[in-house]
Amino acid sequence: MTPSLSRRTALGAGLAAGAGMITGLVPAAAAAAHGGPDADLPFPSTRLAREAARLIGETQEVYLRNHSLRSFLFAREAAARAGRLPGRDYDEEVVFLICALHDMGLTAHANSDQRFEMDGADFAARFLEQRGVTDHRVDTVWDAIAMHTTRSFRDSPVFQRRRPPEIGIAQTGISVDLMGTNSPVPPDYADRVHRLLPRLGGARAVTDAIVAQALTNPRKAPAATLPGEILHQRHPELPYLTWDMLLDSNAWGD
Repeated sequence: MTPSLSRRTALGAGLAAGAGMITGLVPAAAAAAHGGPDADLPFPSTRLAREAARLIGETQEVYLRNHSLRSFLFAREAAARAGRLPGRDYDEEVVFLICALHDMGLTAHANSDQRFEMDGADFAARFLEQRGVTDHRVDTVWDAIAMHTTRSFRDSPVFQRRRPPEIGIAQTGISVDLMGTNSPVPPDYADRVHRLLPRLGGARAVTDAIVAQALTNPRKAPAATLPGEILHQRHPELPYLTWDMLLDSNAWGD
């Protein structure tokens, strides 16, 4: 993908849906599908969900794919613990699409000059549009992915009240998988999820991917962003654009 790729640029031929969404992607899934110990950890089986699952299986490193899939399982469980059920209180497919695609910006398949969050959001929007989805779901998925590293949004009561519930639900699952702090998910459930989808480096592996992108292309990590702050902390010897430096360059001279 070239750095100048726009949101509407075609990605090429669509991916064919597999016979089973996780079959062949998660080693333990086949056993779970036949009544194994993790049979109560299902994933959505819609066409879009299957195609998203196949996509991340082909483009994401295993640690990243496992993070994406675990985020969905944690999101759904956390929502259930709060009394929110799929089909009644939120669209499970949309939550899955957010979680599955939220880190596509860390893959070569969706990498441009933007922060990885924006690359992932733009890619997810194109993914849906190319498959005939042009309604509010595109905006919901884009917003959720673009903002998934800014927790203050989903913590806002007004945001929670006025934005689609799928955003907060998905972002909660992503946060639970990344940090596990104050998790509403019980330990035994988390253990089953980790047995199905091992962490393989977990949050540090994701962080390493963010840093690797930024070292290759500094435009991926602008100042006052999560990638920029991570790069500055990991590599303080590198040039870093501060807020005062930005003010010094403003056109009004104040």
